[in-house]
Amino acid sequence: LAGVHVRSSAGPGLDADPSRPYMYVWHPHGFVSYCATMVVARMAVNAQPHGREWYAACAPILFKLPLLGEIITVTNGRSVDRNSLEVLLKAEKSFALQPGGIKEQAATRQDQEQAFFPPKLGFIRLAIKYGRPLMPLYVFGENQLYNRVGGMEWLSAIIKRLTGMTLPIVTAKWGLPQAGLLPIATDIHLRWGNVVEVGAPDDAPSDERVAEVFDRYLAELQRVFDENARDCLPPQVAARGLRIVRG
Repeated sequence: LAGVHVRSSAGPGLDADPSRPYMYVWHPHGFVSYCATMVVARMAVNAQPHGREWYAACAPILFKLPLLGEIITVTNGRSVDRNSLEVLLKAEKSFALQPGGIKEQAATRQDQEQAFFPPKLGFIRLAIKYGRPLMPLYVFGENQLYNRVGGMEWLSAIIKRLTGMTLPIVTAKWGLPQAGLLPIATDIHLRWGNVVEVGAPDDAPSDERVAEVFDRYLAELQRVFDENARDCLPPQVAARGLRIVRG
């Protein structure tokens, strides 16, 4: 009914060493992270693509929602808080996280691809602490599942104040407002980037080391986008390029 299908899954990351655990870093967040919840989660439970079951980090508030919280839990969702992530790291489990979080979600547009990063780059610091290699995963099509309704930020602010949830105001299939379970029919293309090594574990990496790893990660993410955008996005969106936001 939704008409959302993974039409392709490709990239050098698919050939990465299956014996190693990875920190998958997915982009973009999207309006509601539909693909992460409804599509890619099946891969985590079924140990795809590297032959080991993995987990996805989600906003803690999602676990409090009836039905959705249960769905996220049984499909290997875990809270994005540091303690939960360190449990996975110590257990040598692969997991995915989305560094842009609610800031990126709030700014999501169907006509502009964006990647937000937190100012302190906590995900990079955590990867270095445990020596965990990074792998960018770009979900082409996520941002095109809904259309943002301009001028409604005031309503999103009210919803955030009353519920604690960030919800951009959108239309979905058939122009239905806020119909999260009825996205616009869209082809999804998953692109797995090269492994980005972080070096030996270090509990307290210097800012210079964090910046060096981040620069290499960002270069790989940009390569993944540049080499695939024209084939995987509407032409006018691909032409705008990938907007990087730090802070």
